[in-house]
Amino acid sequence: MSKKKGKFDLTRIVHEGFLKDGETIFFVSNPTLTAKVQKQPNGEFKIVTPDGTTTVHAFAVKCLGAEPPEHASRWFRNEKGATLYQLWHMAEGEEMAA
Repeated sequence: MSKKKGKFDLTRIVHEGFLKDGETIFFVSNPTLTAKVQKQPNGEFKIVTPDGTTTVHAFAVKCLGAEPPEHASRWFRNEKGATLYQLWHMAEGEEMAA
């Protein structure tokens, strides 16, 4: 799924089963800021916020008010507490094991 190895790919994380379509993610510093993972007409997954459909990076910038000091995926977690960064690397590990 990923166009470049090592690049964050929300679609791949969903396809690998680490997130689900419709699942809510939470901003780690303020869990009241949420977004839902949603499949787009082109088959890719993005997140939907109260302001519309966007990327994880763009939502991190909005939540932080600046560029994230680390990868944007570190700033969001699922209901179980795993960050998108952790899920991304778990998905990368699945590819390595295959």
